Amino acid sequence: MNLKFSHAGIDFEGISEGGIRTSIAIPRYSLLFDIGAIQHEKIHLENVLVTHGHLDHAAGIPYYISQRSLQKLKPPNIYVNEDMYENTKKIIELYSEIEGFAYNYNLISTPTNKEFALSPNTFFKAHKTTHRIPSQGYTIFEKVKKLLPEFADLKGSEIVELKAKGETLTEDKETPLVSFSGDTQIEYILDHKEVRESKILFLECTYVDSDRNVERARAWGHTHLDEIIAHAKEFNNEKIVLIHFSKRYKHSFIKDIVRKKTPDILKGRIHCFLP
Repeated sequence: MNLKFSHAGIDFEGISEGGIRTSIAIPRYSLLFDIGAIQHEKIHLENVLVTHGHLDHAAGIPYYISQRSLQKLKPPNIYVNEDMYENTKKIIELYSEIEGFAYNYNLISTPTNKEFALSPNTFFKAHKTTHRIPSQGYTIFEKVKKLLPEFADLKGSEIVELKAKGETLTEDKETPLVSFSGDTQIEYILDHKEVRESKILFLECTYVDSDRNVERARAWGHTHLDEIIAHAKEFNNEKIVLIHFSKRYKHSFIKDIVRKKTPDILKGRIHCFLP
């Protein structure tokens, strides 16, 4: 069952089940965050941002490439962290050999803090996350031209005149729109201002109760609901979408415990990505 979420004019669709499958689509940017599974109608999306190599986040890579190749779609862009690049390439080439036809794709090693363009005014960067294997999250930025403060009070005709004289009137402003954590400990939030200030944050929250406590969550490279609550003041996001809940919990239990534990400062901003 594909789930949907929308905010600030951006639509999201996908599924995230801890240890089973995670893939979140943003049609506006023709991309998928992770590809643990993929529905066929999402094959047309051209970019995949993979957080790490666990199969519930990356198993769909060969199928996705194969289907696009069979449909003669243009080669997709698959972004992976530097540590998994070589082995991912080997896996893709082996499947190409097994299937008996050439795959067309761009596999891109993605160092942290480097800009990768999605469109003329949007780009993304990767940030290191803390998991049991090499991993990273992603932030999508919007770049807009903003009038410099010293020209803010000028009339339109005056601005046109200065522009004709070659004056620099604007500066680039970069706004973090969407961040996606993948699997990580809470430090991903605490260490990256862009993540804390993204309008929309998709954040893993694998465990929510005392039976699987904070210590156990950290030992497995995950984030616990109690840590999110403890650091509530750090979050400046308009919406925080919790994903990757453990399958040991019923959906009703997750919703109930999140509702009960959410402090006032986060109320209205937390959303559980559940049916």
